[in-house]
This record gives sequence, C-alpha cells and structure tokens, in this order.
Amino acid sequence: MCGRMRSKEEIFGPELTRQEALRIIMETPGMYAWYMTLSQHLKEEFLEFLMGTRGLNLTYDPMFKAVFDPQQFPSRLEDFLSLCLGEKAEILSALPNESSRLTEEGSLLVMDLLVRLKSGALVNVEIQKIGYLFPGQRCACYSSDLVMRQYAQVRDSCRKENQTFSYRQIRKVYTIVLIQNSTPEFHQFPGKYLHRARQQFDTGLQLDMVQEYLLIPLDIFLESQHNISNRLDAWLMLIASDRPEQILKVIRAYPEFEEIYRQVFGFRRQVKELMNMFSDALKILDANTTKYMIEQQKEKIEEQNVKIGQQSVRIEEQNAKIGQQTVKIESQNAEIELLKKANKEQEEKIERLQALLSSK
Repeated sequence: MCGRMRSKEEIFGPELTRQEALRIIMETPGMYAWYMTLSQHLKEEFLEFLMGTRGLNLTYDPMFKAVFDPQQFPSRLEDFLSLCLGEKAEILSALPNESSRLTEEGSLLVMDLLVRLKSGALVNVEIQKIGYLFPGQRCACYSSDLVMRQYAQVRDSCRKENQTFSYRQIRKVYTIVLIQNSTPEFHQFPGKYLHRARQQFDTGLQLDMVQEYLLIPLDIFLESQHNISNRLDAWLMLIASDRPEQILKVIRAYPEFEEIYRQVFGFRRQVKELMNMFSDALKILDANTTKYMIEQQKEKIEEQNVKIGQQSVRIEEQNAKIGQQTVKIESQNAEIELLKKANKEQEEKIERLQALLSSK
C-alpha cells in the first residue's frame, strides 16, 4: 500500500452524481425532512460529501470524538498529543468529560476529550468552531478544573493507601484548544498557529507551575501551510480540511493516515448514522451559535451603555456650560440694567441743570 500512490476513488469511494446522492437522501427514512431543515450552505456540504467530491472536516464534535476515541483508538490520540506536547504521551485512561459540581448551583464544565497519561498528567483537548466561545478566561477555568481533579485524585489515593499528601504529587495539566474560526487576536500574528503558554515569573524564578496551554487556530494553519512539512501538520490538515486535494496530500505524505480517512468516508455508506452524527453536531453548533449571539448582544448592550454614559457626561458638561453662560448672561443683563439706570439718572440731572440755566 505504501509503495503505490493511492487514487482518489480508492480512498473516497466511487463518485456519485448529484441526482444519485439526492436519491439516497430521499430514500432514507427521515433524512429528506431533516435535510430540508438545513441552511443552503450545509445542504451543499452534506450533499457533496455523499457525492464523494468533498471531505468532512473533524471540527464537528461527534466526528472528532469518533476519530480520536481514546478507548477505541488510543494510538491516534497518543501520537497527536506527543506531537503537541513535544514528548511521548501514553494514555493511562480516559476520564469523564463532566467535572464535579463547582458551585452551589451545580454548574458543570463539560470537556470534549479528557485523558490521564501514564506520567500522571491530565490532558483536555477541546474542538471549537467559534473562537469567541473559548476566550482566555474559559481556558483558565478548564485548566483550573484539571488541577482540582488532580488534587482530588491524589488526595483520595493517599487516604486509601494511608500516605501523607504532598502538593509535589500534583502533575502537569494541559489544555489544548483547536479553533476553526479564530478571533481577531490570533490574526495579529499571521502565519503563527501554535500558541504555547505556561506560567512564568518575571524575575526568572524557576518553579514547577503545572498549568500549560496550546491554542491552535486552524483557519490560520490552512491559510499559511499549503504543504505537509511534518507529522503535526498532517494531523492538523486531517482535522481542519475537507478539500480532496489536501486530503490526498496527507495520505501520500503519511500513508498510515488512510485508515482514518477510510473511517470518515465510510459514513457515505452509513447514511442513517451520518445523519444522526450530523444532527448531533448541528445541535451543538446551534447551541454554541446561540451562546455566541447572546454574548455578542451583551457586548453590544455594554458598548451602547458605555456610549450612553459618555453622552450623558457630555450633556451634563454642556448643561453645566449652558448654566454658566446663563449666569453670565444674567449678570451682564443686570449690569446693563444698572448702566441704563445710571444713564437715566445722568440724563435727568442734565435736564434739571439745563432747566436751571434757562430760568436765569
């Protein structure tokens, strides 16, 4: 397999005409009614995937989790994490993606993929279509939750084994976020698509601070990386792209990736399962889009409130100036009246003097 260049049809399967793909949709129970609820853009995306003229990127949550399932395909996630972390990552276990209760109201953090490595480190991998929904504050919350999971696990283990707990037993926690549509902050660094962060002291003090981050804007990756220069690029292209020519580039550079693409394109023959997976993905996307729109509206309201506040200050300043002008005008009017009165008195005095002179 590795010695021969694979054709597009061998990987994607035979192409269908538009009419053939539409017939499959119409003949699959429940699919046509569902298909008609989609936006025009999503209809085209779904139809072209069934036709075999377009791939399916893995930024849809269900597809991402199916391909990187740590229990069914641990070696895939281990390989990807090893490249992201720059060290060998061996998965010890997959963990529940819901956190323990964080507040009295029972708020939960729900993560996409969470695993414990043999080193004891925890790794959370998040896939996000809308970058605005995963700001720095959310990264910090997810990372902090991982630290608390570590703390609870180590503390409970020490209690069971009748050992003394030490904070030095807390291992690294990694938060990796892949973003399909990144925010303007990322675009201030064109060509940069691997943003790593860890806590450091400005004095050079060296302490083992356990929280580390990797943010990957996939849109910037696709804009800047047209060639597959290394294995991590191949993984990111696999996740981010639905273009057949780019998919073929990945497989020709790394033939072992063909297995994953075969899994993805296998859904062309499992249309009912594809519809269910697509439906779940769109529910998540709709919920996220709603949250995004709410956040945008809140931002607009806050901006408008700031503008209203600024306008109110200006109006108050103008009113104050008008008040000062009014006082000044009133003062000037009073002064004018006094001058008029003085002038009148002077005129009356002159008239009396003239009358006195006339009588003589």
